[in-house]
Amino acid sequence: MKYNVLTAAILSSGFAFFASSANAAMVTDGHGNVGYDSYEECVTAVRDGSAKFYTPYTYQNPKRQAGEATVGKMRLSEVMIPQSVVNNNNLPTSNYSAGACDLGVGQANGRYGVSGDLVGKYIPIAADMPVNVYMDSAGNPVRLSMQQCDNHFGGKFPTPIVGEVAAPEAQLAIAEARSVEPVMIETTRVIRPTSYRVKEVILVPENQVKSINTARGDAIAIENSANDTVIVGKKADADVINNIAVTQSYPVIDLSDDADSDNQQRSMNSDDTEYMIIQ
Repeated sequence: MKYNVLTAAILSSGFAFFASSANAAMVTDGHGNVGYDSYEECVTAVRDGSAKFYTPYTYQNPKRQAGEATVGKMRLSEVMIPQSVVNNNNLPTSNYSAGACDLGVGQANGRYGVSGDLVGKYIPIAADMPVNVYMDSAGNPVRLSMQQCDNHFGGKFPTPIVGEVAAPEAQLAIAEARSVEPVMIETTRVIRPTSYRVKEVILVPENQVKSINTARGDAIAIENSANDTVIVGKKADADVINNIAVTQSYPVIDLSDDADSDNQQRSMNSDDTEYMIIQ
C-alpha cells in the first residue's frame, strides 16, 4: 500500500503511537465509515478500542489481473504477507493478527476504493475482514481486496498493525530445600611386600645393559653380543634393593660374551622376571 514519508519512517522503526484517540482528527463518511489523518492516530484508535472498522457497502465479484492465476477467500488475519513485500515497503510485521490501518484511495483499474470523504485518510481494517487473496501460478499471494465488494486497498497489501507483545511472566523466586550428603570416594592403594625374594642372579657386562624409558617407568634390557634382547624387566628402585630377603639358594645366569652357549640358552624372556638390579 502507498504511504507518505512520515508514515514510512515510523513503520520502519517498528511502531509508534503518539496520538490519543480522544484528540484524533477523525472523518466519517455518509456510510458511517471513518478515517484518521495519520497512521499513528488510526493505530491508537484500534489499540484503545474506539475505532470503527470499515464496512463495505457495495457488492462486486472478484476480477483477476495480469499475473494472477487464482483467487482464494480468507480472513485478513489468515494472510501472511510475502517477505519481499514486507522488505520493499518497510512494513512493521508480516501478518494481520492485529488488523490493518490502510491509506484510503479512490477508484482504479475498474474497482472502487473508499468514499471520497475518506480518500487520503487512514482506515481501520478488522483482522477478521473477509478478503480476496489473488495468487500467482505458484500459489503465492500477490494482492488483496475486500471480499464483498472487491474494493482495492491503498496498495496490493494493506499496511498491517503490529500485534500486542505479551509481557513475560514474572519469575518467582522459589526457595529450594537443599541437603549436603557426603560423597564417598573409593581409592585403590598398592601395598608393597615387606621383603622381596631373589629369583635369579644374572651376570652381564655393563655395555650390554640398556635403559628404556616407558610409560610405567624405567625398564632395563639386556642384549647379548648378537644384539639380541634376551631379557627385559623393571629397574629395581631403592625400596626393592633395601628389602631383599636372601634366605635361600638361587641360580646364577652368566650372559657375558665369554659365557658358554648352554648358559646363554637358559637366559630368560620378558615374562620370566620383574625387577633387575644394576650395580
